[in-house]
Amino acid sequence: MAKRPLRKTNRTVLIVVEGETEEAFTTHLKKLYYRRGMRLSVRIRNAHGHGPQGIIDKLKSVAKTEDFSQRIAVLDADIPLTAAEAHWLRKEKVDTIVSVPAIEATLLAILGKPAPDTTEASKKELQKHAPGDPTEASYHEKYFPHEKLEQARGKLAVLDALIAAVSTE
Repeated sequence: MAKRPLRKTNRTVLIVVEGETEEAFTTHLKKLYYRRGMRLSVRIRNAHGHGPQGIIDKLKSVAKTEDFSQRIAVLDADIPLTAAEAHWLRKEKVDTIVSVPAIEATLLAILGKPAPDTTEASKKELQKHAPGDPTEASYHEKYFPHEKLEQARGKLAVLDALIAAVSTE
């Protein structure tokens, strides 16, 4: 009887995001950049706010039931990491992607607009340039099509890192 060839296993990536806007945007990127047949499995989990500690708690709870080859925390800089949180992320080898001050500032930068220094001001400014609900998939499809993302891709480290997370083999 002939031996069957060994099947290569997928690289598994867990992305834990801080809130609904990050989840919708990261899911949008996955939809655009992930291709069937990639040796990659991407899971996106939402910490539903709660800042860095909420992300760490979600990472810990998911790790109890599943094993991932890479774990990524998508954070806003509006709530700084404590020394203990930063230590835990380093110790556990969790990659971090940080939007300054928040994901809305990153979205404004993709649109080519300057971002204010605070989260609330960034949210208001984003609504001026891209009105709608940024927690909805259709919002990101409308304002952040593939062409616009490609234009901004080399200029924004946060965008580059998110695209790499959902598409790199």
